[in-house]
Amino acid sequence: MAEESTGFETIDAHSLANFRQRVKGTVCRPGDPGYNLSKWAPNSAKPSKVIVTPTVVEDIAEAIKFARSENLQLAVRGGGHSSSTASAADGLLIDMRNMARIRIDEAAKLAHIEAGAKTNEIEAATIKYGLGACVGACSQVSVGGYILSGGVGYSIGTHGLAADNLVAATVVLATGEIIRANESENPDLLWALRGGGSNFGVVSEVVVKLHPQRPDAYAIAYFYTPDKLSKIVEAIQKWLAGRKDNQAVQLRFGLDMEGKPTVIVTGVSNSTQEEGEQAFNRFRDIGMPGWGSACITGRMIEGRDPIGPVKAINVQVPWQEVSNLANAANEIPGNKLCVGAHIDVFDLEQVQKAYDALMELVKSAPFSLVIYEFYAFGKVASVPVESAAFGQRDDFVNVICGVIWMGDEFSPRARDECLKLKKVVSGSSSTKAQESLGYVNTADIFSTLNETDEYARKLFGPNYARLQQVKGKYDPDMVFDRWFAIRPAK
Repeated sequence: MAEESTGFETIDAHSLANFRQRVKGTVCRPGDPGYNLSKWAPNSAKPSKVIVTPTVVEDIAEAIKFARSENLQLAVRGGGHSSSTASAADGLLIDMRNMARIRIDEAAKLAHIEAGAKTNEIEAATIKYGLGACVGACSQVSVGGYILSGGVGYSIGTHGLAADNLVAATVVLATGEIIRANESENPDLLWALRGGGSNFGVVSEVVVKLHPQRPDAYAIAYFYTPDKLSKIVEAIQKWLAGRKDNQAVQLRFGLDMEGKPTVIVTGVSNSTQEEGEQAFNRFRDIGMPGWGSACITGRMIEGRDPIGPVKAINVQVPWQEVSNLANAANEIPGNKLCVGAHIDVFDLEQVQKAYDALMELVKSAPFSLVIYEFYAFGKVASVPVESAAFGQRDDFVNVICGVIWMGDEFSPRARDECLKLKKVVSGSSSTKAQESLGYVNTADIFSTLNETDEYARKLFGPNYARLQQVKGKYDPDMVFDRWFAIRPAK
């Protein structure tokens, strides 16, 4: 039988032709129009032999069956916003970008969302009804991978994890069978999908709870020179002491576009402008008495006083634009590798060590950054760990350690430098925090180390044995093994 070259190895031409005819979406090989390997981190892409872009759930079933018949490694790409190769394959890649339909059931306060839909699309669709879903803080993250592995964002303090708000899913199994998972159908699978990631099948659609959502939120971004670090840490500590569940702050440092060290505080208060200002004016006023009289809400101010912020943004924004506030991070060029560091000690000594370590790193990887994420985690921590597969319910602060570089010369060092930065960031915290992999959706550096199940056991903790049982039922052959691969129970 004739074989057709993909530039990597041969695939049976007759099987490929028949496969194309069965798929309503597109099937692309290297060199075909539409063949697209692009990801936020270009170093995390792999040269796939076949890319399937489904438009209906049956396309996914056909793709899985074809991949297995041709013995092709299988992976799924949602938004592509990851530095992990878990969403890449040198075999067959299912690209979910064209499955992004959203249907709102206003009466039931539920959203039916296809897995390729992105954060900003979901926010725009739900706010029309005065409702909101638990989605991420970045506009380009797709709902599939985000919700299946946990899901933190600006709603976490009031409504919990995105995974805890998952009520149903449509799943394509390794056999190509399409099933539903909810409280009455396959409830064991629903439990596993609430944090167990891509271990059990390809999720084509999720159904999630919606919550009342005000039309706008208060957002800030204050930029400082590094000598303000001690005052910034003090201001964050004071804010944390009285933080409300509808508020979140991020502290980040790195180099600005001119290559100068900079420290940035961003924040979102899901509230009126007045409430937001009461919470966040402390950051505006750092080292600069009287700054409030000079700052015009909703406008960008260039600070001329060297003791205050050098730039300030404070504005009431429509809710559907909140995730777009982080769009600059989507445009950072270069290769990327990320890892999370959990901390339970936040003080100047700890932050200074992290800052100094980053300043050493940017000499070789100039776009690298550190981001402290201060989300109200109490609601997540209050949920019993056995209630869902998600195993990270300790009330830690997650810190993103992002190593970002240009070209290939630094690439062999990237992993070691990433781990070194993580160790410094968490070094002042408890042993449990230090040994944590960091928040799962930023644990890219560990997600594909699946020669054993060491990291899966560590991630899922007390839930691992039950997950093994579910894996044995729905994917006993380990077809889905790209991300913290669970070994099926024997």
